[in-house]
Amino acid sequence: MTFAPIPFRTAALLGATLAPLLLTSPGRAMSLSEACGTFATKLASAQASGDTAKAQKIYIEGNKRIALNFNGATCPNVKAP
Repeated sequence: MTFAPIPFRTAALLGATLAPLLLTSPGRAMSLSEACGTFATKLASAQASGDTAKAQKIYIEGNKRIALNFNGATCPNVKAP
């Protein structure tokens, strides 16, 4: 079985998305500022890739997760794509 190589852009996007998850130790609570930073990074990566639909989805889902996990809080520094 052979695998097709992953395009560099896709690999970079995956790395940027997964890196915060791998660097956060299991069971460690994330602060609102850390969560907003991770959210901003994911959104910036999607925007840099030129995938507008993905950026919009990340923005919507990210806002929902932040509000749910931080008692209705928002990330004012993260702007809609």
